[in-house]
Order: sequence, then structure tokens, then C-alpha cells
Amino acid sequence: MPLSNSKYPEDNPFSLKQNNTTYTYNIISKGFYPSKNKTCYTSTRSRDGTTYRISDNYVKRNPDTKAQLSGVHVFGLNEIDVEQEREKKNRSHPFRPFNTLGKSMKEKRSRAFSKQIGIAFKNEIHKFYNPMDQPILQELRFNVQEKNYVVDYHNRNRDEKNIHIEAVTEIVDQGPISRKSYRNLAAIQYELPRDHDVSDTRKKINEEMNQKVSVSVLNIANISLITTNEPPDINDQEIEEEMMRYIGNAGYRRITDILRFVIPDLLNRQVLNINNPVIHIRISGDGRNVGRKIKHVMVTCAILDDVSNTHKANYHHTIILCPGTENYDLFKTIMKPVINELDNLVKNGLDDFGIKWKIEPFFSSDWKFLCIILGFNAPNANYFCPWCLCTKKEIGIKDKVYTIEKNMEQLKAEKPPPGHSKALLIPMIPLDCYVPDELHVMLRIWDRLWELAIQELKSENRYDEHNREIIVREMKRISVRFQFWQDHNVENWIYTSLMGDDKEKVLRSFNFEVIFDNERAMLINRLWRDFHTLYTLMKQPGTDPAAFAAQAKKWLELFLTPYQGEPNTASFKKGLYRPKDVSPYIHVLVHHIAEFMERHKYFGFAAFSCEAVEKKNHNHVATFFRRTMKDGGNGIERKSAIFEILDYENRSLYTLTAKNIT
Repeated sequence: MPLSNSKYPEDNPFSLKQNNTTYTYNIISKGFYPSKNKTCYTSTRSRDGTTYRISDNYVKRNPDTKAQLSGVHVFGLNEIDVEQEREKKNRSHPFRPFNTLGKSMKEKRSRAFSKQIGIAFKNEIHKFYNPMDQPILQELRFNVQEKNYVVDYHNRNRDEKNIHIEAVTEIVDQGPISRKSYRNLAAIQYELPRDHDVSDTRKKINEEMNQKVSVSVLNIANISLITTNEPPDINDQEIEEEMMRYIGNAGYRRITDILRFVIPDLLNRQVLNINNPVIHIRISGDGRNVGRKIKHVMVTCAILDDVSNTHKANYHHTIILCPGTENYDLFKTIMKPVINELDNLVKNGLDDFGIKWKIEPFFSSDWKFLCIILGFNAPNANYFCPWCLCTKKEIGIKDKVYTIEKNMEQLKAEKPPPGHSKALLIPMIPLDCYVPDELHVMLRIWDRLWELAIQELKSENRYDEHNREIIVREMKRISVRFQFWQDHNVENWIYTSLMGDDKEKVLRSFNFEVIFDNERAMLINRLWRDFHTLYTLMKQPGTDPAAFAAQAKKWLELFLTPYQGEPNTASFKKGLYRPKDVSPYIHVLVHHIAEFMERHKYFGFAAFSCEAVEKKNHNHVATFFRRTMKDGGNGIERKSAIFEILDYENRSLYTLTAKNIT
């Protein structure tokens, strides 16, 4: 029994009377009791037969003798206070196996362990490092029964964490990475934010951006679904059905909202100047096949003043998105809000934080889209040119000069110039600000040149298996994938439709000596190389318009090289092509591009290229109309891919401006 005036652990050393003898003890380590099946007991030597449990790691010293002793009396195993303290503090706890615990208990135990490691680090670090070294425990990784744990001790503030998650969300969007794929990736890359964090961030950005750049629904009735002969970009019946479900709905974002959102960034990058408050915006459009039945039509706007970024797809902001084919009736319906908004912006400007910005609009697209907006004829009509009064009969007259001779007042008149059979859709843009797209100038003239080369082989009965194989080998030599195959329905040979980069390779490097005689091949090679030079000059901002006009004129003369001498005689020299082989795009190249260069030399002709718009539309269709990337909801919860795209556009706008401002 303890003495009345001694109590452990408050008193240490303490006195204890045993068998009429008083002992003084100093507890060095009170030890602990092991599990019952491992506990040892003292032998029965006392009068009453009492035995005492023997603790592990129990050490004490007799202050009088300075000796650590053994034995019942010396150890004081019958000292009640010591026993109670040992029971309370140091009893051995056998833990349940980890795999028998529930999820919450596993997390709780692992969190407690991690916390203790953090405390131990703080308590022990001074033994190894100088305080001036500022050692920091950043991360702990451990594995329990094949369950990985990563503990981040770096206490980032909320803003830092949000920035990190937003950056990951941007990468997931750009990938794009599906939710399931990201979840699997995050499971093995512990430093990545959890899937629900990314999803919540995406929703937060969507909600925030919808307050600033709202996504509206346009109800469209009686859309014509004209079957097109063009090959589909996406060939999937389920995706076609998905598009068909949302026929009648289009998405719309206001130009004004987009301008208000990007102006701070443009001012920050000194793209705009408040001392000269003018914003030049460019409207563009493109259609792309989704399946065999319908197209995906997109209208965009871009800031021409941001010259260094007009070639980037993310800087062309989608304002209209709808399912349907490119036709006048559809455009007349979906363009109404854009027309009204543009009219108001041109007349009244844009008030933003006390600054009134003057808005000057431009338009650029491929020929078909542009002519629909202008209410103009198809390119195969007699009056084919939107800018001049050249006719099909006059198109090949190389000595005649054509300029932009029409204007908007004439087009809006009761009797407009020939060819303008329908009402103009966007009359507030001057006609000389409807600029042809240099990409499509190259693409369509390439098509005409290639078609003429193939026709020549056919006319000589040399369009056979042998020459087709030669063409494929030559394409392979210049790293272009190209094949011929036979359409069994009409028994015609079809060839690969090349993209812009591959067409440029052919312009630059294809050697026609493999299929024509040397003299003929030299002439055709020169025609192709000279056109490639013109295309290169079109894209260069410093090109002299007058020099370009002269060079384009010489190229047309080469194109129209006449035959010399009498056929079937030794003096006969074959020319190139006839005046009727001149296409509308060749007419524009020779007669109008130099004039557009001169009028818009501040931005450069390349600023009106639609390559970025084409790329944006292609990426949208390829990404959001794939089965694996469609929305996870079912029934009423499922959202049209069109509105998924516009939400994505808003998120891109958010990250783009945030990145530039920071």
C-alpha cells in the first residue's frame, strides 16, 4: 500500500512500506502489461498466496543504494498507484488487422498516424538540422496492405489550391481526357487533384462564366437536312442520332458579352489603346459534316487587333453553334441575333467602364459561306464574283483588270447588281471588308491544278494502274499518305482528299517528271512551284501588293500558256491550260487579293485566314461528337453536345484571360 502522503505519478521518487520496511523508489520506466497470453506473474511466496503481474520494460532505482534491483519488494509490484497508471497509460493495445476495418476507420487511423509523424518530425528535427536551415516536411508516402497513402504536409492556401485545380481542369479540357480516364490516372498519380475536385471546378467555372458570357438557346424550326455528297468527318450512327435529337436548338453567345470579358486582358497586353478606342472584330463561319445527314455549323468572332493570336483557334470565339447544313434559310434564322447586335455595336459603339469603344466589323470565310451571307450566286453561276462584275465568259481574259467595283449601297438597293438574288444578311460590314480566306484560295486552286493533271492523264489513256502506283510512290517520297481506290457503284477511281499541310507539300515538292515527259513536266512543275511562292507571299505581312499583283499576273499567263505549232508535227509544242479552265478562286488570286492586301495592310492578309476556324470546328466535331466523350447523363439530364461545346468555350475563355492577366 502507498504511504498516505505519497502518490504516483505526482510524487516520484516516493516511499512505500512493505513488510514493516519503508522503501524509497524512483520510477525510471513504468513499463506496460503485455497481452494476457504473454503476461508473467510472480511466484506465490507471500502469506496470502498473492501473485503479481510482471510488466515489460519496468525499471526503477533505489535512491539510497543507487542500484537497480530485482525482486517483489524492490519492484513494488503491489504498489497500487503505479499499477493503475501502468494500466491507464501503457497497456498494450492489439490493433485489428487493417483489412478488417471500414473505409472511415482506415482513413482515421492513417490520418492519426500521419499526424503523429508530423509531430515527431517537429520534435526530432532540431537534432539533425540548424533552425536556420528551415527543414520542412512536405510529403509522406506509405503503403498498408497494398493501399497507397500520400500525405501532403504543405499547407497551401485556398487560392494556391484553386489555381492548381483550375490548371489541371484546363489540361483535362484540352486533352480532352474523359472523366473515367482521369479518375484512373488520379488513382496512380497521387499528386493530381481528385476527380470530384476537377468536376466541381468545371461546374464552378461554368456557373461563373455563364453570369458573364451567357449561353442562350435559339429555337430553330424547319431546318432543311439536305444530304450532302461530301465525306463525313464523323461516321457513327449513334452520333447522328444524337445530333438529330437536338435539331431545332442552336447555341448563342453574345458578342458584347465576349468583348466586355476580353477587353481587360487586351488592355493589359496593350492590344487596345484607350486613347484610340477602336476594336476591329472579324466574323467567320464554317460548316463540317457530322455523319452522312447533317452538318455542324459554327459562327465565330475574333479581335483583329490581337494580330499575334489571330492564327490560334482559342482566340476565335464561337458565337453561334447549330446542327444543320449551310443554306440561306438557316443562316437567315440563326444570324438574326448577331445581325441585331452588330448593327447596334456599329451604330452606338460599346460602353465599357466609361470608355466608348468604336466597333469596326470584318468578315472572312470560305467562298460558299461568304456568298450565302451576301445572298449571292453559287460560284458556277454566270456572275460568280462577289466583288466585281466579271462573267464566266470573261474569266480567262488575261489582259483585263478587275477591281472591287460593288459597294453595300448597291447590294442593298431594290435592284442589286447581277448575281445578288437574295437579301444581304450582314449589311453593316462594307463589301471591301468581306475578305477572301487565303487558306481556301490555296486549297481550291490546288484542287483545280490536280484535277487538270489527272484529266490530262485520262485524255492520253494513261490513267492506269501503273501510273497510279507511280503517283502513290512519289507522294510517299515527299511524306504524303495518298491512295487510289475504286468506287464500285460508279466504277470511278477516287483518291485521298488531302489536308492543307499535305497539299502544300505537293505544291512544293511533287515532281511531275514521274508521269510526264521532261519538257511537259518542267512546265507543270514551274506552274506549281510559282503558285506555292504566291501562297507564301499571301501569308507574309510585308508583301508588297503591287509586286504581288504583277507576279500573280505572270502566273496566270503561265497557266494560260498556249499551244504552239500544228498538232502531230515536229514543231508542235503543247501549252498548258485554256481560259475556261480558270476557276473563280484563280480569278480572285489574280485580280482581288493584291487589292485586299493594300486596303488591309495594317493587319496583313494572313490575319483573315480561316485556318484557325477550320481547326476549331474540326476539333469540336472530333471531340464532342465521339461516343466516348458524350455526356454521362441519361434522359432529361443529358445535354446536347452543342451546349457542352459552348460551356467548354467559356472555360477556355476563362483560363485564357486569367493566364494572360496573371
